[in-house]
Amino acid sequence: MNIKTLLLASLLVTLPAAANAQSQSQTLIFGGTIYSGDPANPHPEAVGIEGKKIVAVGSYQEVSTRLGSHAKRLDLQGKYLMPGLIDSHVHAAFAGFQGMTVNFPDAMNEVQQLQQFLIRSKDDPRLTLGDVQLYSNVSLDYWHQLPLLDQVFNGPQYQQIPVVLAGSDAHTGWANQAMLRKAGIDAKALAGRYAPLKGNFGLTPSGQLSGFASEGGWDAILKALPPVSDETIASAIMTAAKQLNQVGITAWMDPISNIRPLAPIFNAEPDRRDTGLLPAYSMLSREGKLTGHVSALALVGIHASPAIIDDVLALQQQFQDAPDVNLVGIKILQDGVIEFPSQTAKLSEPYLNRPGYSGKDDLDKQRFNELIRTADAHQLIAHFHAIGDRAVRESLDAIAYARAHNQDHRLLHSITHLEVVSPASIARFKPLNVAASMQLLWAGKNVATTMLLEGKVPPALLARLYPAGSLLQSGAIIAGASDWPVSSPSPFLAMYTAITRQGELGLLPPASEQISRQAILQAYTLNAAKVIGQEKEIGSISAGKSADLILLDRNLEQVASEQIKETKVLWTMFKGKQVYVAR
Repeated sequence: MNIKTLLLASLLVTLPAAANAQSQSQTLIFGGTIYSGDPANPHPEAVGIEGKKIVAVGSYQEVSTRLGSHAKRLDLQGKYLMPGLIDSHVHAAFAGFQGMTVNFPDAMNEVQQLQQFLIRSKDDPRLTLGDVQLYSNVSLDYWHQLPLLDQVFNGPQYQQIPVVLAGSDAHTGWANQAMLRKAGIDAKALAGRYAPLKGNFGLTPSGQLSGFASEGGWDAILKALPPVSDETIASAIMTAAKQLNQVGITAWMDPISNIRPLAPIFNAEPDRRDTGLLPAYSMLSREGKLTGHVSALALVGIHASPAIIDDVLALQQQFQDAPDVNLVGIKILQDGVIEFPSQTAKLSEPYLNRPGYSGKDDLDKQRFNELIRTADAHQLIAHFHAIGDRAVRESLDAIAYARAHNQDHRLLHSITHLEVVSPASIARFKPLNVAASMQLLWAGKNVATTMLLEGKVPPALLARLYPAGSLLQSGAIIAGASDWPVSSPSPFLAMYTAITRQGELGLLPPASEQISRQAILQAYTLNAAKVIGQEKEIGSISAGKSADLILLDRNLEQVASEQIKETKVLWTMFKGKQVYVAR
């Protein structure tokens, strides 16, 4: 056989192989109801995927023609397809890490109950961090039962064993006397270096430390814990990503990426040396193990100099090469939480049970405004934690300052939580190009929105908690978020509550703050993509975007509202590959 014949034979073998390889990477999806999230083409008949990308969206004939006859066919059999969902505020690594610790059960009201739980968990390898026994996800109800905690964890058995209970809100915690000694927190320290934080430590009627701590005081306890390793953080991220994929999440914004789990947050002043979660996220991404697009934020102290933005830019440069992980902006803790006993949210009126006190009022507004203007000038998203109406106003004031002094107004900034918002502030979101990243699972009537607020927060401020309807009517962009592990990562529970305002105690008034199904579906797709700075890559089933898709067992646009919270994800696809399939 001569050379020409050999070459021809080789070509005849390789061409079909190449065609077959291409067809294997092409998939035509059809046969169900498709919600695209794209207003221009909301319900196409079919979707075509090639490799990691969506290449065709339209009628079955159009997509079939684009892909050709060799493409794989995937029949949805009448199920509901939509874009991968996006969480615009989730502490994924912290949630994953919490799952690697021992969770503290709710409703243990007696010493015997608590002791039985301790016996069951004493040999659990997840219990200890160094020489400290750590319990996570502790219900805030226990802060009303401090004598119970004191009786058990300061008893004879625990005289030399440091114990830490981390509150479920991530703003509070409790430590026994052995842990307080380990952290160097006593009456002398409270009168000295911790004097500015005196209000963040609980005291007994006799003036002794009770073990309860909030925010800055909680930071002082966390400082005494050993640092969590990059390897542990990587395991935590993988654990969290798996759980997020199971509820249909394929992208998220991690709002504190430069701080490790169990490291101080509230009085932290991180700089370019504080890499936090970024090494673990980047390693997983480069190794192809990360099953979500991640927009990361660097925590910046509220009192920081504008010069800190140079450190954020240095971190951005350091971690720029990891696919699917992008440091896109900064996170500001404008205030704390409004619920009793913490009450660190900034309000426009004093707390009823603390006359003259309405949260901290120590902000250097000009310095803060310059900080946000500098971030905006460098195209860094500013994302504000704001619970109280005064915190929301201060955040908007800073953005207004940036808009007035910078020429480019296209960068979308965002405020998250938004429990109490004044009508005047609501009207400013759209003109200032600010999005509302909302945890609407909280917008139902429950203990947090009733017992922990009533009689403590002025009634006028409680009239419209979580005002999603008002924000939507004003033209603001609303994005879905969970704040997991503070609450459930399930977007379907949040969708149900957003639509109904129903909680465990009934309807949270007013009903006018309910939002439509279309609004909440957009909140978890295209709107959330905008908030995390990735609307060109994800957020809708559109040609050219990442092939991130989820198949659900029911049509979210048609089923009864009550059924939405029971929604099951049948499979989740990330970049053209199924990363979760229901059993």
